[in-house]
Amino acid sequence: MNSITTLAASTLLFVAGPAHAQLAPSSDEPIDITGDAAEFQDNIAVWTGNVRVVQGEAILTTERLEATMNDEGEFQSIQAIGAVRYSNGKEAITGDRADYSEKDRAITISDNVIVTQGKQIMSAGAVTYWIDTGKIKFAPEPGKRIRGIFYTESEEQT
Repeated sequence: MNSITTLAASTLLFVAGPAHAQLAPSSDEPIDITGDAAEFQDNIAVWTGNVRVVQGEAILTTERLEATMNDEGEFQSIQAIGAVRYSNGKEAITGDRADYSEKDRAITISDNVIVTQGKQIMSAGAVTYWIDTGKIKFAPEPGKRIRGIFYTESEEQT
């Protein structure tokens, strides 16, 4: 389960402040954001259409990315909306929405969440990761349960 926690932590595009924003853990590489359109007004930045965020090997894709910043230019909140997919070459998380809150210092990926690491798979309604504590919580969709499929070494070798 530690690797699943690491995977959630790796989605830290949503870390506080532009100087500290990370898509790939411990990366000094720049974050490259592209989309079909971008709009900036006051303290809000919005990219739409085939949005792709890249830092090193880490990639986040979505239909829409919205960032709200404070007067100092630090992120207050970031939302990725529609067909959200995060991958770092080893693991992937998909969902319909991702939200980062600076106040709570937490990231929530929600709606039809699938976490994949090799052959291991977990599904849930939402996954929340608290940046400062490393706590991760899987929550089910209403009326459903959380599911995990894990293979042992002997099962992986067959």
